[in-house]
Amino acid sequence: MTSEKFQEWLSRVWGPNTNNVRRLLVLDQAPIHKTQPAKNAVEERDTDIAYVPAGCNRLLQPADMYWNRSFKASLRRSWEEFMRIAERTPKGNLQKPSRQDVLNSVAAAWDAVPEETIILSFKGCGISNALDGSEDGLLHGRLSDVCDICPEHPEELQAECYSLLFNTDSDGSFDGFE
Repeated sequence: MTSEKFQEWLSRVWGPNTNNVRRLLVLDQAPIHKTQPAKNAVEERDTDIAYVPAGCNRLLQPADMYWNRSFKASLRRSWEEFMRIAERTPKGNLQKPSRQDVLNSVAAAWDAVPEETIILSFKGCGISNALDGSEDGLLHGRLSDVCDICPEHPEELQAECYSLLFNTDSDGSFDGFE
């Protein structure tokens, strides 16, 4: 994705804030998400950015944890069906799918993901849980295990977590938890 495409996404998909409530946009560490123009465009939409720490996408990304596999499997089945029934060129090659065929396949794959799964995916990754802790039991197993660590000085952990989420990373990478 380019900086221009991210700006277009912000404009066309994220859109303006219509209800005067600040929003939270959770982003990975892609360099385009950290440019000053991107930050300014997000701020103009009354939005805070939380950066997923490098190497933690597989733990904190709702799509990766809950529904990406079934979404991609549905797309794959659609593609296999297309290859089976698609018309061939005079040389025997598959004719490329129309833009509408591709859009229909993506729409069908997305429609196959239950809305409840999307909601659970954000709660399971700790992104949209109730602030009073009443939904902490919804955290997925790999993430809830991380929360079992009780530091001696929890205020230090809170500051470190805040720093990880709301400040940008250095160019160094993190290989994740194993």
